[in-house]
Amino acid sequence: MSDSPATSGARGRCAFVLSGGGSLGAVQVGMLRALFEMGACPDLLIGTSVGAVNAAWVAGRPDPDGAVELGEIWMGLRRHDVFPLSPITGARGLIGRSNHFIGNDSLRAVLERHIPFKRLEEATVPLHVVATELKSGRAATLASGPAVPALLASCAIPGVFPPVTIGRREYVDGGVANHTPITVAIELGATKIYVLPVGYPWLNREPTNALGMALHALARIVEQKLDAEVAANRDVADIHVLPALDLADVSPADFSHTNELIDWGYRAARRYLGSAANGRGVMPEKARRTLRLDPSPRAA
Repeated sequence: MSDSPATSGARGRCAFVLSGGGSLGAVQVGMLRALFEMGACPDLLIGTSVGAVNAAWVAGRPDPDGAVELGEIWMGLRRHDVFPLSPITGARGLIGRSNHFIGNDSLRAVLERHIPFKRLEEATVPLHVVATELKSGRAATLASGPAVPALLASCAIPGVFPPVTIGRREYVDGGVANHTPITVAIELGATKIYVLPVGYPWLNREPTNALGMALHALARIVEQKLDAEVAANRDVADIHVLPALDLADVSPADFSHTNELIDWGYRAARRYLGSAANGRGVMPEKARRTLRLDPSPRAA
């Protein structure tokens, strides 16, 4: 009998690697639930930006019930809980009196309320949070110290949120230097890696303005870098990239589709993992393309 995707990694360290993506990180909640249900248990968790937040929760509650509870937390989030718009803060950023447009106090409150440990080293499963050192531009992996500042640093989108000072250094969003840190997992000794990406809805339409062009180019770079990292490391680790869904128009700051996103992530991951268990491995492209935005919300 062939090994399942979960049990075949029992002979080595298993890592879950979670990428960034704002509100689209809800997709990862469904993926995590599917992974736990299929028996995949991480020996370490590595996350960037919103992926670091999801990884932090799972690092404290690494079981199916924990994934369900994470979904309940996500269902209660609204845009103003993460991206609260303030005319004063926005104006200060616009005229050069500040280096950001949105304060991180609201996000800090969410993290302090929900992350189930105070320090990174207290997590049940070893947690590694990826941030970018502002001065050097290099990726930094944070595995000890206060949890909330590390997560705020990993989520500090340049220009949107303020940089976060830890020790004597300032950090910004980990996605700037390493959006999907597969290499970090390998350096930490992982021999089986599950990559939990999100998706880039703006890749599915032609850019119509300067911002759209910038987002399109950035997403394409991230996508190509992920493909290159997977190809370069196939010989040293068993890497499974769960399907990034082909979403309709959902902004990374839009929290009104959380229910559908969790459901998509769950169904796509279950389908992928089932195919892998039967020796097929990768979800066919045509099958991925059938997962579209349903205008009527459904329960996850």
